[in-house]
Amino acid sequence: MAERWAEPIAKELEDVEGFLQGLLRSGNAELDEMCRYVLESGGKRVRPIICILSYLACGGTDPARAVSVGSAFEVVHSASLIHDDINDNGEMRRGRRALHKEYTLTKAVVAGDFMLVKGYRALGLMPHEIMDIISDTASRMCASEFLQKDFERKAEVTEEDYYEIIDGKTAMLIRASALSGAYLATQDMELIEAVGRYAEAVGMAFQIVDDVLDVTGCTGVTGKKVGIDIMEGKPTLPVIYAMRNPEVGKEVEAIFTGEGVSQEDISRALDLIKGTDALDRCMDEARARADEAIDALSALPPSEYRDSLEGLARYVVSREG
Repeated sequence: MAERWAEPIAKELEDVEGFLQGLLRSGNAELDEMCRYVLESGGKRVRPIICILSYLACGGTDPARAVSVGSAFEVVHSASLIHDDINDNGEMRRGRRALHKEYTLTKAVVAGDFMLVKGYRALGLMPHEIMDIISDTASRMCASEFLQKDFERKAEVTEEDYYEIIDGKTAMLIRASALSGAYLATQDMELIEAVGRYAEAVGMAFQIVDDVLDVTGCTGVTGKKVGIDIMEGKPTLPVIYAMRNPEVGKEVEAIFTGEGVSQEDISRALDLIKGTDALDRCMDEARARADEAIDALSALPPSEYRDSLEGLARYVVSREG
């Protein structure tokens, strides 16, 4: 993260990279190589960033504690992406071949499991309040995967269904990262709850923008093929809005619900979506969530770290990748 708002934690972000490398040493050369492959694929490190900033914004004085917790959340997140790519038979992740395509399916499953174990083990040293959050988050993530599968290629999916899916798949882990940082720093429940509201709203905004970028983004910037969510039949907010459009909705629906869609079909769907107000509505929703997150920060004492949290919320809805 080179953004200006991240400057107050520049050293801690360097420490995150070192902690990640140390945490994922297995003693097996190929497994270590696979873990490095995943980590070096990039990622925005949103979870450690939000954990560290929440910790410091709530008065924490030993950032090394937040570095270790935030890094553990990043490992759990990376492991979940390995499993996502396997479930979806995904080809690319962050501009590189998905782990199961670069190596093998069976080895990728093992690597994902290894990373989960390492991540949860590191988190297992935390106070019981944090462990309760982690347990609930893991349950919600799994349930959301099943919910998303239930609505793949289904025209009946609603906005409420979508929000339930992304709350469990994306927002909950970001929220858990922030709450964990806050719990390490303070026992003031007003501050902790404010951080939780902030992080959940940021997580929702983050995923909505991700889904917009699946329509408008550039593969070289986003690191994934444009239109991949439509190809895989994943219900996203732009598609949901476009399917309700009175002029082109039926054609978008036919492509989204169809099996074996071609690249030409996907390109057609993307053009149709761009011709509606779906993307503007999505960005309005994302910006509203970011504003909600920033409002929640008013409960925190003024500091450069609170300012950075606000900067992160603004970055989430302005990013191009």
